[in-house]
Amino acid sequence: MSVSGWYQLNQLMLILVFAMVSAGNAQTLANRTPQLRVIEVREPEGQILSYRHLAGSTEVHMRGTRLAPNAQIKLKVGSRPGFVELDINRGGISGLQPAHRVGKDFLTYVLWAVSVDGKASNLGEITFENERPVSVNLTTPYQTFWLMVTAEPNYAVVDPSAQVVLYSVKQAATSEEVALPINGDLFFFTHYATYDTVGSGAIETTPNQLLQARKAVELASRLAVFTADTKSKLVNKEESYAREALKQAKTFLVRSEVAYKKDPKDHSVIQFARTSAQSAENARALALGAVGGLAVRQLESDLAAVRDELAKVAHTSENQTAEVPHAASSLQGASPLLKQPALWFAVSGWALAVVLLFRRRSI
Repeated sequence: MSVSGWYQLNQLMLILVFAMVSAGNAQTLANRTPQLRVIEVREPEGQILSYRHLAGSTEVHMRGTRLAPNAQIKLKVGSRPGFVELDINRGGISGLQPAHRVGKDFLTYVLWAVSVDGKASNLGEITFENERPVSVNLTTPYQTFWLMVTAEPNYAVVDPSAQVVLYSVKQAATSEEVALPINGDLFFFTHYATYDTVGSGAIETTPNQLLQARKAVELASRLAVFTADTKSKLVNKEESYAREALKQAKTFLVRSEVAYKKDPKDHSVIQFARTSAQSAENARALALGAVGGLAVRQLESDLAAVRDELAKVAHTSENQTAEVPHAASSLQGASPLLKQPALWFAVSGWALAVVLLFRRRSI
């Protein structure tokens, strides 16, 4: 084979190596970024309902799952211009136990409206006063949806947990205002599927809102995007926003803790705690891709870096001795990938094909 042929072969091998490094970066990113999951609610009595435009209110019932078998909710749902209104009156919720019974990471309950295509919308928190649920009035822009209540670490979550405790059931046809039943499975999408589901019997005297803020900051702080060394890589705008949101969350948490130590009944304790939880959730949502596209942008950044490296290789000298150490260092960086049999055989197969091609041409 001619010198130019060997040079071209070296270039192709380097491209293959850098492609492997790129694949490794993508694999690492995928491992550290939870994927979007589909959660199915397999309850035979579950029902999606479509509410007639500007029709009067109709009564909807929610039934407890195995996580809360005695829980029930009765609410009124009616269509208004531009939105659908939901009312849960005092006494409309029964049998709902404290959320920490579902798992150590859970401190409250959130009501969700789930569209027919699985998008869950946070309608609001179900709060308690002296262990009694508080009546709520909520709205949603959805016209057709099903309802569920999930156990959550805080009120501000963007995506629901997989811990569904209540779901809407079929209506009894008792009036002309009854909603229209829609055939379909009950399911939803979430980025937040990893929680500690070991139940806790502990009863905290600390205000629940402060506990929620602590948990929100804890969950956000665990993520790889916030624990990684930012000095070694370029931080994009979205990641910068996420870091700033977490910083604000920690600041407001400290203010809430200080206020609580001075006076546990001070209203600023709840004020700062809820603000902290909201900012921490914004940071977590950005980092996990529940909103925005930080994960995609990180992968695009990694691929752009590989392209830059390939461009540098393409403009290097044709001196083979100068290329050898460069290739060796690239192989060292890719060594963890080479330990993967599938990738190794794939690259070996491509390399063999290239060698045979050049040999054929040289003949």
